[in-house]
Amino acid sequence: MALKICSSDRPKSSSLACHYSPIQVDSMLGKVIAGVGQAGYFLSRDGYRQQFLDRLGFIPFPGTLNVLLDQPFPASAPAVTILGFSEKEESFGACRCYRIRINGLDAVAIRPEKSSHPPELIEVIAPLNLRRALNLKDGDTVEVSTS
Repeated sequence: MALKICSSDRPKSSSLACHYSPIQVDSMLGKVIAGVGQAGYFLSRDGYRQQFLDRLGFIPFPGTLNVLLDQPFPASAPAVTILGFSEKEESFGACRCYRIRINGLDAVAIRPEKSSHPPELIEVIAPLNLRRALNLKDGDTVEVSTS
């Protein structure tokens, strides 16, 4: 994919100067898999919810969609950091958030600092229940893209 860039800074006698600049869009396939059911607890903590709202623009549905990709998630993708915090006597770690599209729907892949997930496994959040919105079940193939 390429983006057409044209310059209007030209003499009146010359033609419009345009060039094409490549846009890097990583697209990968993955399979929906079952999680362990703990994400809702973490996503409902006020320390995370407020940061998600402030930094990502939404409060996520209290659960993640786990996707096992056919390749490692690109660590070079632009990330938004959610800071760790303490609540009562419990501490919660930071995470990195990556804006993605999953089957054409805007979402965010999160990589918790304390996670032991392999680089091919992402947890996906959105303001709605992705399983319902995209009619997904375990084993379904999804397309994930970053830009």
